[in-house]
Amino acid sequence: MASVSLCPVVHPAVPDVAEHVRHASIQHRDPYDLAYSYAIPGEPHAVAVARAGVLRALEAHGLGDLVPPALQATGELVACAALFEPGQVLYLSLRWRREVEGVCITLWDPHSGHSEADGSARCAARRNRMLYLLACVVHECKGKWGVIRPAPGREGTKVWVNLPRAGAADYAAAIA
Repeated sequence: MASVSLCPVVHPAVPDVAEHVRHASIQHRDPYDLAYSYAIPGEPHAVAVARAGVLRALEAHGLGDLVPPALQATGELVACAALFEPGQVLYLSLRWRREVEGVCITLWDPHSGHSEADGSARCAARRNRMLYLLACVVHECKGKWGVIRPAPGREGTKVWVNLPRAGAADYAAAIA
């Protein structure tokens, strides 16, 4: 029996990659279309990988003024989650939020809720201490952040950050 391919055999001229990249970086997408999700490993190198993805996404959508605080927030979120759940898969989401006229960065890790209240309180306090720099950056950007802890018997913790564009741009200009 003969095999059938859905892809026609085409031999186009090999394009110049540099030409494609130059044109691709000129065309910006609408900020309102910003919606990316990444699955990343809970490992130290994941911070650099996550930051690179966020950088490219923001640049592609013409949001370069949000880069410094968004990269700081991303690095803090991923580093904290990697310490809580080393070796596990983490999920990072980057999207535009019309309500705040800015970006929302959310990181989910599989850290489960604790059955005893004391363990849950210690865990929450530790996470909050680890995210102190994140809290400072978000405050300077006039944004908000929070932690959505898992319900009893459920798995996963979400930490979210809202960075309004105006406040984040002011922060980025101040640290430049």
